[in-house]
Amino acid sequence: MKIEDDILIEKFLKNTLSDEERTSFMKRMASDTSFKEHVILEQQLLEVLGDNYWSFATNEKNARVVAYKKILESEETQQLKTTIAETLEQHKQQASQSSVKHAFSLSFILKVAAVFLIFCISVFWYFSSNTTIDYAAASKRAWDKNIGLDFALRSTSADTVKVSLEKALYYYSHQEYDSVLSTLKPYRDANHQYKDILLMRALAHYRLHYTKTAMTTLDSVAIHAPKIAKWYRGLMYLDQHKIEEASLFLELPSEANQEIKLKE
Repeated sequence: MKIEDDILIEKFLKNTLSDEERTSFMKRMASDTSFKEHVILEQQLLEVLGDNYWSFATNEKNARVVAYKKILESEETQQLKTTIAETLEQHKQQASQSSVKHAFSLSFILKVAAVFLIFCISVFWYFSSNTTIDYAAASKRAWDKNIGLDFALRSTSADTVKVSLEKALYYYSHQEYDSVLSTLKPYRDANHQYKDILLMRALAHYRLHYTKTAMTTLDSVAIHAPKIAKWYRGLMYLDQHKIEEASLFLELPSEANQEIKLKE
């Protein structure tokens, strides 16, 4: 589905189309089955999730939306819809028979209630088993990979810069972040390993809660190592619960057992 169609559907569901646009929209609904099904799905999502969670701006990033889409598109849900439709049809046919009207009304209510209960159980089971995503745990695993901190492997020289970087990394791993900054303070951009120095500074600043300084330093890291800068920028946003910003740089897990990946 094109982004233009997504925007059009959102306007339709939020009742912001002009009269001319609405007329054109309804004509397309009548002639395009695939488009109509997509509109119905999004309408169901809006009704289930509410306006705060449902939005085309976040649909592809929001795990709750993804999960509900899977439920609404599943064979089980389609079967439930068929059961409800058949029950309604039976109700229409039998309601006209006055002798069984009262009895059938009770039967009708029980059937619909049973179908609704099954659907609720399905939703609960799905979320409890598939979509409980612990972003904090995923973030910790991502941080523990120490992306870009392989100084010893990338350099076989024994110069003072390498020694200082390894010393700074030792301090960093022992949470002595002020010592990281003081160790690397003398070095400037003329050094051949300046990107590593910048990265260590950015991470130390972040751990000291100087997030703005850390982000600014990552801008400089990005000049030399853009992927590494993206990785840590995304993790910093994620730690601040800024999911939408983090998703600009990272592929966030949509299921509990998935790992964070760099967004290409």
